[in-house]
Parts: sequence; structure tokens; C-alpha cells
Amino acid sequence: MLKKFSNLKFEIIIIISFLIMSVTTCARYSINFDEYYTLYWCRCDWSEFFHEVLHDTSPFLYYFMIRPFAILTGQNILAARLFSVVALLLILLIGPVFVKKNFGRTAMYFYLIIIFLNPFMLQKSTEIRMYVWAAAFTLFSGIYCYQLLLFDIRKNWILFTLFSLLASYTHYYAVLTMVFLYLGLLIYYIVTHQKKCIRNWLICSIVTVICYLPFLLIAIFQIKESNGNWISEPDSRLAPLKELFYSEVKGSHYLYLAIMIGFTLLAVIKFFRKKTPEFYWSLVCCSAIWGITAFGILWGEFVKPILLSRYLIIPVCLLFLGICPLIRHINKYGILILCLPLILIGVLRYSSTLSALQQDHTVNTLRFTEEHIQEGDKIVLLSGDDYLYNCTHYFVPQAELYYYGEFDTEIFKKETPDDEFWFFDNRNCMDKDLLQGEGLTVEEFGEYQFRYMHINIYKIY
Repeated sequence: MLKKFSNLKFEIIIIISFLIMSVTTCARYSINFDEYYTLYWCRCDWSEFFHEVLHDTSPFLYYFMIRPFAILTGQNILAARLFSVVALLLILLIGPVFVKKNFGRTAMYFYLIIIFLNPFMLQKSTEIRMYVWAAAFTLFSGIYCYQLLLFDIRKNWILFTLFSLLASYTHYYAVLTMVFLYLGLLIYYIVTHQKKCIRNWLICSIVTVICYLPFLLIAIFQIKESNGNWISEPDSRLAPLKELFYSEVKGSHYLYLAIMIGFTLLAVIKFFRKKTPEFYWSLVCCSAIWGITAFGILWGEFVKPILLSRYLIIPVCLLFLGICPLIRHINKYGILILCLPLILIGVLRYSSTLSALQQDHTVNTLRFTEEHIQEGDKIVLLSGDDYLYNCTHYFVPQAELYYYGEFDTEIFKKETPDDEFWFFDNRNCMDKDLLQGEGLTVEEFGEYQFRYMHINIYKIY
């Protein structure tokens, strides 16, 4: 056993280093716009939880996974982030357990570097959302897709079906990604005239459809109910894909796009030359991101935009896994040269994330609200940025919130002599003279912060 671990010492060091990088960038007190919904729904009672989850625009599995964890950890934000880091650990372990075993040590190192030290993973690996879990389930589906190309055995079919369902229950773009894996298997079996495998594929597909059908009805309901107004028109049709790779290094997105396109073309060339299962698998894994992007572009052109950069994380991670068989056919020094800018981008992104974390003083706001705002106090907010409403609603549950379109003295009109208002001003529109002219007293408490948003807090009575 010790010898086995000693053979993995470099892999263990890399994985632990990456986990430390991820954990040290965890925001312990602040949340982003989407994380609010995850955490708030975990705080709701079961009836409200079911209602909110079923009316969301994402599948339900992640919420059912994190809810008991959030309850057991006392709704702790850091603990909720570490729940996503668990998914990251599973993704990293694929390197030494699967990639190294099947495609060699160089491919494993390249996989670990590109899967983690990219501009999006450091952020998403600690986000209290479903994307890293969806990517993990998708990668495991991809692994068993590869196994099925080599070994038509019951275990591989069961695990492939299981992980494809878990992925589909976690995000709808994972469903689209699964389409490419399922079609890839079917095309391979038809071309190679493997009748037994075609029969097994049909059984697997029927079981998958039956298990997913109830949730497909929920998906249809969610899609019909949602108008998709949170997805704005992108600057260009490829913008969502490029946005994944923006970083502190100018033009880094071009490097990643070149890697993805280059390895996809290499997979095509290698497959048509060698016609081996591993190169076919590479081609299938690479095809998902381009097929989904093409579908999203066409849908956006003729119907409405449906692509967001974070949705594309799932097929992009599958591509990163799928290019591993190609690595051993490239000069190792060429791979080293390719890894150096990837490492540089990752380190700079890590440094920038730490710097942003040090400038986040949300904890001071939370302390202030705990000390000063009592049960039933009234907080006035002005519309224009729903993030402020989300944070106030989540972090100050003891208060009553009033949400108005513009600043007006009528907002602060007293119904009883003892009425007091708190005003969270994120638009610098406080007019003390106007309020004092109405006979109100304005007490200023200074500038506070919810993550990136700065607010001035006033008490009006």
C-alpha cells in the first residue's frame, strides 16, 4: 500500500496543491446573485423548498444534495462552498485513476493542469451552485462511455446509465452533452456491426428515458414558465464560449480556443487514420461543445439567446478529458511548452482572486446588521440592482424590506411616532436636506459592502 502511494506522490502533491488553492479562495461571508437562491431555498421549509425548486430553471438534484448538507452545517457559507470542492476533488482524481492508467503520465499532468488552472474553474469550484457537480457526473459518464467502446459488460452499462442520469438531473446542458455520448456509442456500434451492443444500447436508452421522463415533464413546465429574460443578447455568437477563458492575461481566450480547436482537428485526423476506439472517443467528447455551441447560436439567431458561459462548462470539461488520448502522440516538450502559459494564467487568476477576496468586507456589514437592526425593523432599498435585495433579504431576515423605484420622502413617512427606517443607499441618492425639511432626522453610519457592491447606511426617524 505504501509503495502504491509512493508511486502517486507527485499526483497527490498536485491534487492537494490545487485543493488548497481552491479552498483559500473561498469567500466565507459573501455570496453572488445565483448563490442567494441556493442558500435561501435551503433555509426554506420543505413545502416552499419544493415549490421554488420545481419553479426554477435548473433540474432539482443539486438542491436536494446540498440542502441536508446545509442544514447539518448550520447554513454555513464556507461549508456550502466546500461541498462544491468535493466535486472538484472527484474531477481531479480522474487524473491518476483513469487518465494515467489509460493514456499515460504526461496526459494525466496535462489533464490536471488544464482542468483546474483555467480561468473559470477556480471560481466555479467554490461556487454554491451545481456546475462543478454537473461536470463531475458528466466526466464519469464520459469515462464509462470509453469503457463501453472497449468492454461491453453489464457493469459499464449500469454505471454509464447511472452517471448520465445524475448529470441530466443536475443541469439541462448536461442533458445536451449526454446526447452526444449516447449517439456516439450508437454510431460506433452500427458502423462496427456489433448487434449485441446495439441491443444493450437500446435497453440502456429505454431505461434512461423511463427514469428521466418524469423530470422531462418538469423540465418542459420550467421552460414554458420561464421567459429566459436573464439571458441577454451576447456581443457575438461565440462570446459565451470566449467569456469562459477571459483572464488577467490579455488574449488568454484565444489560447484556450486554439487548444480546443486544434485538439478537435487532431482527433478527427487520428481517428480517420487509425480508426481506434480511443481516438473515436476523443472525437465524440470533443464534438459535444461544438455541437451545443452551434445549436445555441442557431437558436439564438432565430428564436432567442440560450447560451451562457457557465452553461458551457460541462461540455468544455468533457473536451478536456477527451483530448487525453491525443497527448501521448505529441512530443512531451511540446506539451510542456503548452502547459507553461496555462500555469501562468492559473497562477495569475489565483493571485487576482486572493486580492479581490481581501477587498471584500461583507463581514463588517453582517456584524453591523446583527448589532443594530432588530426584529421587525424596516429597510428601504431602491430598485436597479436586485443583488442588493438578495443580500439584504438573505443576511438580514429579521427586517421588513421595502423596495422602491426612486428616492422619495413619502417612502419614509411615519405611520406612528416611533417608526424608524434603515436606508441602504447603493446609488448615492440620499438627500438629507430634503428629509430634514420634512421634519425627519437622518443618522449616517458610513459605507459598507456586500461583496462588490458598496452601500451607505442611514437611519431615518
